[in-house]
Amino acid sequence: MKYKKIFKPIRIGKVELRNRLIFPPISTNFADQNGKLTERFVKHYVRRAKGEIGLTIVENVTIDYPYGKKGTYSPRFDSEEFLSDWKDFTKAIHEYDSKVSVELTHPGFIEKGIGVDDLSEKKILELINIYTKAALLAKKAGFDMVEIQGAHGLLVNQFLSPLTNHRTDRWGNRTLFPVEILKEIKKFCGDDFPVTIRLAVKDTEEGGITIEEGNVIADILAKAGYDMIQADIGIGPKEYRLEPISFPEGWRAYLAEAIYPKPVPIAAVGVIRSPEVAEHILENQADMVVLGRAYLADPDWLKKVKENKVNLIRKCIGCSECIKARHDKDTAICCGVNPNVGNEVEVKEAEVKKRIAIIGCGPAGLESALVSALRGHEVHIFCEKFGGQLHEAAVPPGKDKINWLIEFFENSIKDTKNITVHPKATSKDEVTKINPDAVIIATGSRPNIPFSIESEYIHTYDEILNRKVTVKNKNVIVCGGGLVGCETAHFLSEDNSVTIIEMLDDIAPGTETLSRKVLLQELKENKVRILVKHKIEKVEGHKLIVEYLEEGNCKTFEFDELVFALGNEPYIPFKFEGVPSYVIGDAKNVHCIIDAIHEGFNIAIKL
Repeated sequence: MKYKKIFKPIRIGKVELRNRLIFPPISTNFADQNGKLTERFVKHYVRRAKGEIGLTIVENVTIDYPYGKKGTYSPRFDSEEFLSDWKDFTKAIHEYDSKVSVELTHPGFIEKGIGVDDLSEKKILELINIYTKAALLAKKAGFDMVEIQGAHGLLVNQFLSPLTNHRTDRWGNRTLFPVEILKEIKKFCGDDFPVTIRLAVKDTEEGGITIEEGNVIADILAKAGYDMIQADIGIGPKEYRLEPISFPEGWRAYLAEAIYPKPVPIAAVGVIRSPEVAEHILENQADMVVLGRAYLADPDWLKKVKENKVNLIRKCIGCSECIKARHDKDTAICCGVNPNVGNEVEVKEAEVKKRIAIIGCGPAGLESALVSALRGHEVHIFCEKFGGQLHEAAVPPGKDKINWLIEFFENSIKDTKNITVHPKATSKDEVTKINPDAVIIATGSRPNIPFSIESEYIHTYDEILNRKVTVKNKNVIVCGGGLVGCETAHFLSEDNSVTIIEMLDDIAPGTETLSRKVLLQELKENKVRILVKHKIEKVEGHKLIVEYLEEGNCKTFEFDELVFALGNEPYIPFKFEGVPSYVIGDAKNVHCIIDAIHEGFNIAIKL
């Protein structure tokens, strides 16, 4: 077997896991507002367990209601009132031979909270008792172990960090709180009941836990009896734990390496997407690896590795749609590349097999092709190059992970027998001659151009990103400060002096918060000039005339090259009569990768 370390069993305490993979406690918002489990919640975790993951850890539950509730839809874990539901839950997970843990979380002063310095001795002991009661509930419910959340700036991390723990009493010993939690849990649940910790090995804020100190803390906690340590980030900016697309694969593994080895297993986390990276980490950096968003994107990740179908893994590309849903909107998580997250719809064989023609091969068309083929339909794709506008989307700095999605579609289409690929259709007759029972139009969109100006120094963003035009050492103006305009400017700023002109009050509106933060910082570092509230009026030679909306006056900017990034409009080259046809993706409504893939999936499920 190629990936021997991934599949090697391991023990956490006296509990044996069949492999070295952990699905971490990613908040889903799938419980209801009262903290009760829903069918959606259970199906989500069962689907990950069905994917043969070694250990499933349930998301941060509420152990101190309502004071310690973290999030609108945090599952309740503070009363035996909920015990029956949790028993049913663990039973469902165990049916697939996955061990299951639950993360016991308290936000501390983060939400409606408490400053660590203000906690009385009595209140601290009450909190320790709260953790202990939750662990007892977990044992009664059939959980194999519990995890203490000791990272991400939450309560235990607040005790551990010099940034937040300034106490002069005994709790100024910053490891005492997690050690006492452990002692009490072991006292009431028994030494055989494993307790693990997600540990802040390093705070990313200056003056916090250093990586050297994190190693000392890990030594203390391992010696105290914690059965596994997951090495993670502590207090600091969120982008270091909810990484946008530009963060390199496996980058956080250095935290595990810094405390490895220990007498107990050490787990590494952070943008681990491919089995090659996971195996490499297991060679000399950690005993276990955590696959979070990777298992959201493809819950059959491990099965595909075992069956030597690594090229068919639907990798997480780091688009942050899951982060946007959970953290920006406080809605149920979703996935940009896996439309089944939160739905877990079984793709069933169609009762009536059809011949389906699909025009276009961007993400909408390709997803509809794959799902239609899985349902047993005869699928015909008419296209020029798999991926559509994904190719341009992958070009800006830090966006190369989008190529993984293109590769997934290419490999999956080739691996699927009942899909025939035709050249790009130049007329509807080329499509109708195969006598389709249904036609899916997924022909994408084209850039908006406000002026009919043809010039060798005026371009659209796609001409820049698909490298039809090369611009170097020029003064460039990018018209449009949406996400595409900003990313085009970012790409151009590596070799040019770039200005973004935007009519609205701000740039990249609607972009996931952390991704936007990182992008704006990179634009600043590359000295991209940003002008908002400027409306384009006209172009005269190498001059752009704009209206400054704040004052109502006109300004003139000179440029060497002008790039339009003013959005796209749907493109439908021809329509069909006499055969059912469906328009999806950008051809229907210009939007994002997630919308295109979800539309492709949904139409294929219905046909």
